[in-house]
Amino acid sequence: MDFREHQDRAKKNSRIIWFLYILLLTISSFLIGWTFVVGLNLAEYYQVGYEQYGFWEKFSASNSRAFSEQIQILLSFSAVTFAVQASVTAFGFFKKSDGHKVAAAFNAQLLNEDNANSLEEKQALNIVAEQALAANVPTPTLYLIPEPGINAFAAGKTSKNAVVAITQGALDGFNRAELSGVIAHEIGHIVNQDIKLNIQISAFVFGFTALFFLARFMFYNAMMNRRMDVRAKLIMFAMAAIIAIIGALTVWLGRILQAAMSRQREYLADASAVQFTRYPEGLVQAFEVLEGKDKSTKMENPSSKEYAHAMIFGIGGELFATHPPLADRIARIQNKK
Repeated sequence: MDFREHQDRAKKNSRIIWFLYILLLTISSFLIGWTFVVGLNLAEYYQVGYEQYGFWEKFSASNSRAFSEQIQILLSFSAVTFAVQASVTAFGFFKKSDGHKVAAAFNAQLLNEDNANSLEEKQALNIVAEQALAANVPTPTLYLIPEPGINAFAAGKTSKNAVVAITQGALDGFNRAELSGVIAHEIGHIVNQDIKLNIQISAFVFGFTALFFLARFMFYNAMMNRRMDVRAKLIMFAMAAIIAIIGALTVWLGRILQAAMSRQREYLADASAVQFTRYPEGLVQAFEVLEGKDKSTKMENPSSKEYAHAMIFGIGGELFATHPPLADRIARIQNKK
């Protein structure tokens, strides 16, 4: 496997997807600004003195005014919307940046030399130390998730405070070579700064949900304001509906981009695992174990859906699949694709 070629390809695709995220945030902010300015203009044109004009004449005039004499107001509304979404994104980033809290959400047990009782647990600790040394990063903290499904993830903001978590199913279901490949894959996520990127992407999608709160605020404000003219209320309701639709579309597109980004980073982490272990068959054999019908990657913990993109093995449909098919991952490792 030419892992450096695959690393370069995955990094390039990730940069493209990241650019699309920024573009999506910018477009959604501009559309919200446009909705506000045009909506306020329409509300003004529905006052006394404009009865002789039809809706499309008023709508056209509202747009013409917005993009000429009110262009600064339009850009200001857009900038405020961008700032609000960015603030919600920042809140989501800090909320998800502690790897130990993520592990706690899965009821994971901290493993160390003092409490590792079984041979498998001690072996897992040794593998983490070995692969961290091969990758030249600090040894991450290891957590054991009490789940029979086979899975694992890495979390944290930097390599200095990163954690690796594996399920009991992975500990029981893999031999040493297979578990080394899986843990090396997770450490690959740490080396490639995917753990920070995963937080950023989740926070980005979370930031788009701010539009739903804005739409709900406008709807209830119009409904409860008894002094507002009926026609003005209808315009406010329409604005709230448009903002809600924009919010739904951005979240939907954001999740598609999130899944696409995750798939590229999985390829990159696979390539990194080969680089660290120098034994590609270990990870291939782990994938082949999961191709068997008697093994499952499913996790029962409710947090598994929120962090599905961070797992080594994912779930989901074709459009929102956070992980490439195992057959494709095996083919790339074996240099067949």
